Amino acid sequence: MTKPVITTREELMKEKARLKSRLRQRKTQLRYSINEIKEEFNPISHIVKTTKDVWNADASNPLIAMGVTKITDLVVRKGLLRRAGWLSRLIAPLLVQKIATYLISEKAGDQIARLLHATASRLREDPPETAVPAKATVRKNAAD
Repeated sequence: MTKPVITTREELMKEKARLKSRLRQRKTQLRYSINEIKEEFNPISHIVKTTKDVWNADASNPLIAMGVTKITDLVVRKGLLRRAGWLSRLIAPLLVQKIATYLISEKAGDQIARLLHATASRLREDPPETAVPAKATVRKNAAD
């Protein structure tokens, strides 16, 4: 960038204000970059954040929550830990369930919601034609 030619005091004050503003902006960017680098290279804070995310996983979608619970119960508790002690049969399925809910809800939650909304929209647009026909009145002949 070339230096501007300053001829008046007013131009000098404008340039000074512009440079101060630019300095504040650069300092803010530098602080932000340093904080990001600290976060990236601090494995303990990353582990704590991930652990907190796992324990607070979004299981608001009942399909995900129910599916993960049933599969975890079937595979881990009744399959893999069939002959394990009571403590491991109690703790391991809970850990597997929390981790699986975290992993699945992050990736599949939005996709399942989108699919359900699209299906509901299609059903609303094209109602099924399975309406029951009106009862036909049967005429009885006078001769009968």
